[in-house]
Amino acid sequence: MPRRIVCLAVALACLLAAGPAFAAARRPTGTTTPPVLAPPPLPAAWVLVDADSGAVVDAGNAHTSVPVASIFKVLTALVAVQHLRPGDPVPVSAHAAGMPARNINLKQGQLWRFDDLLHALLIVSANDAAVAIAEKVGGDLAGFDRLMAATAKHLGLADHPVLLDPAGLDDEFSYEGGNRISARDMAIVTRAALADPQIATAVAEPVYRFDGGDGNPHRLLNHNLMLTSYLGAIGVKTGYTRRAGHSLIAAARRNGRTMIAVVIRAADPYRSAAGLLDRGFATPVAAEARLDHLPAVVLARAVVPVPSPATTPRRHTHVAARPVSSSSTTSALVPIVVLVFGGGPAIAILTLRRRRQRARVLRWSV
Repeated sequence: MPRRIVCLAVALACLLAAGPAFAAARRPTGTTTPPVLAPPPLPAAWVLVDADSGAVVDAGNAHTSVPVASIFKVLTALVAVQHLRPGDPVPVSAHAAGMPARNINLKQGQLWRFDDLLHALLIVSANDAAVAIAEKVGGDLAGFDRLMAATAKHLGLADHPVLLDPAGLDDEFSYEGGNRISARDMAIVTRAALADPQIATAVAEPVYRFDGGDGNPHRLLNHNLMLTSYLGAIGVKTGYTRRAGHSLIAAARRNGRTMIAVVIRAADPYRSAAGLLDRGFATPVAAEARLDHLPAVVLARAVVPVPSPATTPRRHTHVAARPVSSSSTTSALVPIVVLVFGGGPAIAILTLRRRRQRARVLRWSV
């Protein structure tokens, strides 16, 4: 027995002594650190924006409207929070209940709290939640499309987006064939969304727990891996379809600065977004003065009421938002709060007569 122990000890000592030699033999000559990964292929489109100033720090193919998958749900959320309170009940229709995965298994006839469905929409990209919310806000999907078109004009989306499907689908399950929107316009939407406390809170939560309209407890884990892999990450949304590929909206806050990166059809969306955010934080604020800037953030509640079928014929044509002028930005339909980043906060409250309100409703409804 003692001899066996001695043999084992000698063998162990030999292995320990040989370890460094084996490691040295396998290590490439002259290297002391692991090899650096090559940068990922460029996304099909991208944009990097300083959320505080609106400066476009970097961009590529940013004005081309393309399918973007579920990152489109950020616009759905932005429209919805203008019309619903967190505790408002949202009914589930047969159409919403029949939406394909991803979903949270809503059933026809159930009532769910809006804030819970908003979290499901943004955290786990629930398609059934998207449709239920859209039908609650717009009366039906056609009505919600009209609201999205009005919101797009209000925000200043300038690349003629096609805004149809609240879930961001673009296959046989999509509404009217789905959406097309540019990276720059998605950055405008995201900047406004992060200025809304309800949305900003939801997209930054790694885990959300609630009791659902089905009477069961639910625990949602955020799909956005940036929240746990990038220092200072505060959201925002992942997306994927076969047609659109992988898309990602990533936002982070460091040293009082907030950056937004939008990448569309990216081979490695997380590395692409992280590289953009790094570049943004490395860019001095003083260098942003000569850059292109997004329009000022405009926050509104109830941008436009849903027109009734009696005043507006129902057509399922594609809705392309037009750019707004400086005069139309101030022509809000209801009391509006305007928040301008980077130039000192300014608040203005404007109210128009019902006559002008009705005129604009008819002009932007389809």
